[in-house]
Amino acid sequence: MTFDDNTIDIHLTKLVDWLVDRRHCSKDWNERSVAIRAKIQQAILDMPEHDEIKRLLGSSYLDYFCCLKIVEILKETEKESKNMFGMYSSQRMKDWRTIVSNYEKNSVYLVESAQILQRNVAFEIPALRKHINKCQQIRDECHTRHAELEKNIHEIEKQYTQLCHDMSIKGENVQKELIQRIEYLPNICTELVNGETSLIGLLKPTVEFYIEFMKHFHSTTKSDNEEYLPILKYLIQYGNTTVYQWKTGGHAPVSIERPALNYKFAEAAEIDETEPNIILGLDDDDNLATTIEGIEVKQTAEQSDVIDFDIEPEIDWSAIDTVPELLDPALTSNGTHPNSIPDALREAATNGATHPTDDGIARGNDALTLLENRQTYTLFIHELHRIQSFLKQRLNEYHVNETILMTFIMQNAPSSVQKINENDLKTFLKNIDSIFTSVAQRQIDRLFSMRDSYKFVDRLVNSFQQKKVAVERNRLQQKELEEKAANSLKEEQEIKEKLNLLISYTKQLKEQVAKEISVKKCQNRRINIMGEINTL
Repeated sequence: MTFDDNTIDIHLTKLVDWLVDRRHCSKDWNERSVAIRAKIQQAILDMPEHDEIKRLLGSSYLDYFCCLKIVEILKETEKESKNMFGMYSSQRMKDWRTIVSNYEKNSVYLVESAQILQRNVAFEIPALRKHINKCQQIRDECHTRHAELEKNIHEIEKQYTQLCHDMSIKGENVQKELIQRIEYLPNICTELVNGETSLIGLLKPTVEFYIEFMKHFHSTTKSDNEEYLPILKYLIQYGNTTVYQWKTGGHAPVSIERPALNYKFAEAAEIDETEPNIILGLDDDDNLATTIEGIEVKQTAEQSDVIDFDIEPEIDWSAIDTVPELLDPALTSNGTHPNSIPDALREAATNGATHPTDDGIARGNDALTLLENRQTYTLFIHELHRIQSFLKQRLNEYHVNETILMTFIMQNAPSSVQKINENDLKTFLKNIDSIFTSVAQRQIDRLFSMRDSYKFVDRLVNSFQQKKVAVERNRLQQKELEEKAANSLKEEQEIKEKLNLLISYTKQLKEQVAKEISVKKCQNRRINIMGEINTL
């Protein structure tokens, strides 16, 4: 291995110590450098207008070599102040020449330049690169978060579209469209019974089969004045007429006075919490006063707000009308009493049938159609469930109808019952299931809740608005992220330009320092500054 004796290798981290230890620079170079920096700060306050001087003053650091360039520029700008002896009378030239002279004394400029190289390589350049990486990380996070928000927006819009589809509205003006849906409820109920695609008419053989079967096998469960499936039979025969006409045995009313639908929404008017929430389709009771919670507490003048715990509480049960027959069928005294809640509803719905309105005007709940009225609609659904359960049971029994027992049981049945086969039962059951599907598709139960409670509609409107607000909020966050990413990209580009300038300046300063040490301190021997500076 051969060594070049003309080359001096100096590691950048040891360059300052190398210059001081070999007495190329004095040990008090730092104090001298501070004094020179102060003079530079004073000198730059009075500078001529020159583009190159502006560029030098705008650089990150004014070192010795920059001062030499400024002196060369001043020789051109201050040439008018040059006397016959070649001296300059300009104060600017005197100040900068003094600065250069102080730098060259004891080679302060060499050790200061070496320190600049160390600081740039160890701190300034890594800090800028770290800042660039931080900007890239911020931009990547913004893009990731933007994609997540876009996914959230897509999901919320999908939910909004599904909610609009469930409510059968477009979603452009939710409140108005929901009210239109409520107002269209009578037409929906009529279409369910009297429409072209109505299946109610197909239930006639099913109802006849059910009635014949029940009369033959369960004749003792009904009294003579009671009938089976009254709502279905009436709907098949007369259609979806008013409750008044059903109660009066088919007599059409002279005129119909439908109950008014007054809706209040949080956006349109302030909700009065003390106003009772009237439910259409239920009979009014003048003796019952209800608040929004369903209970009205009244305090007399003799009552006090203070609770006396020493007084034994007494409960007055006289005001409570208990109907144990509705809770336990075993408590009924005979077969004529209602033994189920639907029977009680039927009795309440038909109450007044023997006392029709004298003027022939259908008012209030009686002006509603059978499927609009909550009570009669409940009876309608109950009868559908009853006949559905009946058909399922008959299908299960049909598979054992060839046994001796079933043959003996069915031989005395009417011919209309005996001729029904398994395919007929499946067809009947299919029609019932289709009606339930049609009711579910028309969302009649939800429309009842919307019609009977403006607060329910208000909650639906709020659910739509919350999804819209969530989309707008996510859109706003996306816009902020886009601005943040754009600012980060702009900042990254500016820092990259600054980094490139700093790397170029550092490499140039390294060459200048190596040349100065070689020429002035080491008799033109080649100076090789090693270290991380060579990997920039």
